[in-house]
Amino acid sequence: MTRTTWLAGRAALAIVLMVSFYALALGVVAGLLWLAYLDGAYTRHPNGRLILFCLVGAVSVLWAILPRRDKFQPPGHRLPPHEQPELFALISDVAQATAQPMPADVYLTNDVNAFVTQRDGVMGIGGRRVMGLGLPLMQALTVDEFKGVLTHEFGHYHAGDVALGPWIHKTHAAMGRTIAQLSESVLRFIFIGYATMFLRVTHAVSRRQEFIADELAAQVVGPQAMASGLRKVNVAAFAYQNYWFTELAPVLQAGYRPPVIAGFGQYTSSPRLVQIFDAIAKQHEASAETDPYDTHPSLADRVAALERQPTRPPSDSRSATALLRNLDTCERQLFRALGADLSSLKPLDWARVSEEVYLPIWQARLKQYGALLKAFTTLNPPATEAALQTIGRGIVKDTAGEPERRDAAWQLIVAAFAVALRSIGWTADTLPGDEVVLRKDTAELRPYSELDALISGKSTLDAWQARCAAAGIDDLPLGAPAANSA
Repeated sequence: MTRTTWLAGRAALAIVLMVSFYALALGVVAGLLWLAYLDGAYTRHPNGRLILFCLVGAVSVLWAILPRRDKFQPPGHRLPPHEQPELFALISDVAQATAQPMPADVYLTNDVNAFVTQRDGVMGIGGRRVMGLGLPLMQALTVDEFKGVLTHEFGHYHAGDVALGPWIHKTHAAMGRTIAQLSESVLRFIFIGYATMFLRVTHAVSRRQEFIADELAAQVVGPQAMASGLRKVNVAAFAYQNYWFTELAPVLQAGYRPPVIAGFGQYTSSPRLVQIFDAIAKQHEASAETDPYDTHPSLADRVAALERQPTRPPSDSRSATALLRNLDTCERQLFRALGADLSSLKPLDWARVSEEVYLPIWQARLKQYGALLKAFTTLNPPATEAALQTIGRGIVKDTAGEPERRDAAWQLIVAAFAVALRSIGWTADTLPGDEVVLRKDTAELRPYSELDALISGKSTLDAWQARCAAAGIDDLPLGAPAANSA
């Protein structure tokens, strides 16, 4: 079947499904009103409860299917073409390759995502084309991969998905409102049954749309770049959420503004996390299966389809953020547009985060719980799993599990090492995605990973003490901050 034939069939299907739903809804309304009329006009003792049931049900259905006007809310910062010529040149190249006009508006968003839609108009007709590009998405992808994602989104224009989408979306929304309005009525089962059929059919169409858009992207940029981009998007969304809450939030809460997107780049390129993210991606690709109610095919199915396309060598492996002029300005404009103006926060490089943000946290933690480490020193640190659990129990409630106690203990131990060694001239680094690293001149110490090797039996206490001696580390108490550590 050609794309044109398939598109025509899909358009007809969308219209049939929409008309059928409204016909069903109006038929139910007519039936309820007719039943109420018959009972009131032709029975000697009209059943008031039945008439009320029919009238309430009819009004509920009519109110639910009444069309609502969607108000477009800008999803982020609108990018003027003259301010980002390199990015818009790439978008223009993709538009020409897919024989599509440029979008009227391009927005920078705070998502690991890209999208196309129509704003204004009625049911997608007569509107303006709008594109959203996630700034963290651009950080996660190379220029080639990002071009593949752009082509995929233009593919939805190319295949007519953006024009047909509002029809399906509006009908789906009306179904949801109808079921919600009838939540206490047996009538809801009529619409639940139709909605189930509707979702199975339209989501199958949606999955087909994704394959077509992927195929177009493979023709423009190559299947390898598109497949690589798909794999990264799946993991980057998970990584960005973790980065935001574990690395970025504490710094923002302390009143500082580090480079957000550059920090995300450091986070995802951390060797320790790269291995974790690769394992997550492989597990997701191997285990994911397409459900009849999924709007997108599984990653494995999409990658398998791309592998059947002719190969093409990569041409631009730079981060896609290289297409943006003045990344810091873009970042500030984006968060201002989202209502989170960061201009009041003090700019701070990630290299200074340890000193300005984490050192006060470590000192406060040690002040509160340092007595739990009174039996330990830098040369004789906690060296058993039992010691970790004992320390952890002194920090968190007894109801906490072993992992929580272990994590609490490690936070205290690392804080103690950072504060103790600072008193003899060491500095601490906590770059995004990496553990706390202590440095002095050319010496380097990683308290967490090196002590974890000791506790797990991969190293010995003698080896640890020799390591400290070689680094010039004295036998310092861990139980309280040194007098000159502040």
